[in-house]
Amino acid sequence: MRLFKFLIILICSTNIAAQEIRFKLDKDFIHQFGSESDLVSFIPLFKLSSFYLDNGQQRLKIKKFPPSVSKENTAYGAILFNGLQHSSFEREVFILVEDYTAKTPTIYMDRNGNLDFNDDGAPFVLTNKKNVKLFNEAIHSAYYNYQLGKSKIAEENESSLRSRYAAKYPNSEIVSAQHWLTYKRLSVRVSIDSMHGKPITIFLIDNSIDGLFTFQTGRYGDRILIVEGIIDSREDKTSLFRQAEPIGHNAIFQLYGQNYAVKNVSKNGDELTLSITNQDTRVVFKEEQDLSSLNIHLLNGTSIMVKDLLKSGKHLLIDVGGTWCGGCIRQEPVIKKIYQNGAVEVVGLFDYDTQESVHKYVEKHHIEWPVALVDSTFKESFRITSFPTYILVSPKGKIILADTNAEVIVNHFKK
Repeated sequence: MRLFKFLIILICSTNIAAQEIRFKLDKDFIHQFGSESDLVSFIPLFKLSSFYLDNGQQRLKIKKFPPSVSKENTAYGAILFNGLQHSSFEREVFILVEDYTAKTPTIYMDRNGNLDFNDDGAPFVLTNKKNVKLFNEAIHSAYYNYQLGKSKIAEENESSLRSRYAAKYPNSEIVSAQHWLTYKRLSVRVSIDSMHGKPITIFLIDNSIDGLFTFQTGRYGDRILIVEGIIDSREDKTSLFRQAEPIGHNAIFQLYGQNYAVKNVSKNGDELTLSITNQDTRVVFKEEQDLSSLNIHLLNGTSIMVKDLLKSGKHLLIDVGGTWCGGCIRQEPVIKKIYQNGAVEVVGLFDYDTQESVHKYVEKHHIEWPVALVDSTFKESFRITSFPTYILVSPKGKIILADTNAEVIVNHFKK
């Protein structure tokens, strides 16, 4: 009888194992906009007039300064990192830049956030671009990747850039923007693998900027995407990544005719386990998706379907933004021009807003098209985290493209 029970358990265990597929993931990290993108962010540098570092909210003294380095020729800056639980500056890692006016300055990083610049490994000379790793304090095999570089700011833009940061750092002396650093967040781990002999590409997206890939994260947490085929890492992935799911059991992907659920992702992103499932993939936001039956609850109390907004063969532009969104306000004149030219109908969807705030916005900016608040159904289906996002819908009700830049919509109608 015991032998019979053992055989039953063994058979069940074998069947369960057969339903799971485990992957060892590559250690390749890329930028969301593709490895060949020239889009960078700036690290403003400040003169080290004393042995204190200032992030605009805190001012703390350096505990140990690098030997043989003159503070007179040194500047400092900071980059975001959430992987240090005991950092002196919360969520930031500070950088000392020796000979900051030189073409090849020397970089010292306080990688562990303890304000001791002598226990973080050797400094490095920044000649052009340099990839650096920031290790998670709790799990040292997990790390976040940055690519540092030198700024190439045109002289005519320097004054406006410096003034922009001056208000945020009133007690710090900003050095010339010509000497600032740039950075790219290499927040996407990409791995090429195979599923039953057919190629797949796996993306893990570290939105939490801590080097970890946290399981069962929320809507704005870390994400996963698995697609058929081999995806070129040099190209912009923004549109593709809108299909990414929060890492957890609800992340389900259809691969070569079979649905797979994410069973587990190791915290350092080295391993992934998928299991076969009968559950369907959730509605995803992608080109060619039919939005005809999407119901929008307008602010005036009525509901309307996308197909009813498509008038006389026109396109529809769904403008997703917020009254609080500077980029939305800045690009609003472009959307107005598109609308007034008669090329499209427009509906405005406002996220993180109230009826009162939207009413005031509509009145102040003379918005002529219908508006609505983003509801839970729209959030779950589209998972938009960048504002504004413009969704262009064809006269047949299908998504043509989505972008954060209104000029992309303009250019579409110029073709």
